[in-house]
Order: sequence, then structure tokens, then C-alpha cells
Amino acid sequence: METEAAVSSPYAARVGLSGAARPVGTLLATASIALLILPFFSTFGELLTKAAMAAGFDAWLGQWIAPIEGRLVHGALALIGIQSAYDGSLLYVGTGPGSLALYISWNCVGWQTVLFLLVSMATGLQGEYTLRSRLETVALGVLGIAILNILRITVVAVVAYVFGQLPAVIVHDYGSVIATVAFLMAFWAFAYNVVLERKFDEPSPEQGSNGPAAVATVLS
Repeated sequence: METEAAVSSPYAARVGLSGAARPVGTLLATASIALLILPFFSTFGELLTKAAMAAGFDAWLGQWIAPIEGRLVHGALALIGIQSAYDGSLLYVGTGPGSLALYISWNCVGWQTVLFLLVSMATGLQGEYTLRSRLETVALGVLGIAILNILRITVVAVVAYVFGQLPAVIVHDYGSVIATVAFLMAFWAFAYNVVLERKFDEPSPEQGSNGPAAVATVLS
């Protein structure tokens, strides 16, 4: 039984490692592609914004998602001592001549991060995991992505207020992708080590007859 346990333990470690490597590998591949096509992706995003506005989708996101994020970013800025105000999809940062207005469009509410999350979950949740642990992982992922989006917009607003428009655009375009991938890699490492639990089959009667108790009886 000791030999059997010693063999099963490294095997379980290998299984866990391969499971954790699946979403990480997917994220790295997706992030590499995203960084390569980022200039084209930004242009395509502008086209999607115009198409969404024409279809009324932008109005729906502007009515429900953008105001909520603007309100939360307003609170985050207050925590770090920067005065701000919000009006729907508009976020006003600072006061006086140095103040600026930021428009939170549908393209900035975080659909890219949601896409990364869905791609990683398509592979990360494969395997013999309990339903409860899967649901907990999904809930943590959605909550984490929501917090990440608030922090992302807050950082962009602070950079625009302190350093100007160009650094804010760089942080918005490149920093958002890097921050999303880094977060999801840390999230999946946490999920595989803490949250996700594998299913274990109940031993059959035949297997039970060969258990430790039976061996002890024979030896005695």
C-alpha cells in the first residue's frame, strides 16, 4: 500500500500540473496574438463601436454598464484623493483648469477581459471536477474580472489626469492586455491550488476486499 500511495501521489501532481498548464498556455498564446495584432485590433474596435452604436447596442451598454462602472471608478478615485464626478458614461476627473472628461464607451467597459475569461474557462474547467468547485471558480472569475475592469479604468483615468492623453492611450491599449493576462494566470493558479476539487469514485466491493484492513488481517 505504501508503494501504491507513493506512485499515486506523483501521478496526481502531474495531473494537476497539466490541468493548470492548459489555461495558462491558452492565455499566453492568446496574449501573444493580441499583442501582435493590437494596432489592427484597435482600428477594428473603433469600427465595432460605430456598428454597435448604429444597432443600438452601444445605447444599451451606455445605459446599464457604463454608468455603473463610472460610479465605481468615481469611488475608487475618491479613495486615492482625486476629486471626480460622473454623469452617465462621462467621467470628470479633477477640478479647475486641469480637469478632464473621459467617455466610457461600450468598447471600454471590459468585453475584452470577458472574452479572455471565456477562452480560459473553455479549457481550464475541463476535467473531473466537482460541480460546486466549478461554480465557485466561475463566480470568482466573474467577480475578479469586474474588479479588474474598475481598476483598469481607474488607472487609465489617473494616468490621463497626471501625465496626459498619450501615456493614457498607451496604458489603455497595451497595459490592459498585459494586466488581464497576468490576472488570469494568477487566478487559475489560485483556482487549481485552492478552489477546484477533483471527483473521487467510491471503491467497489471488490476493491474494498483488497484494502488495508484485509491486508492487515492476512498478516496477523
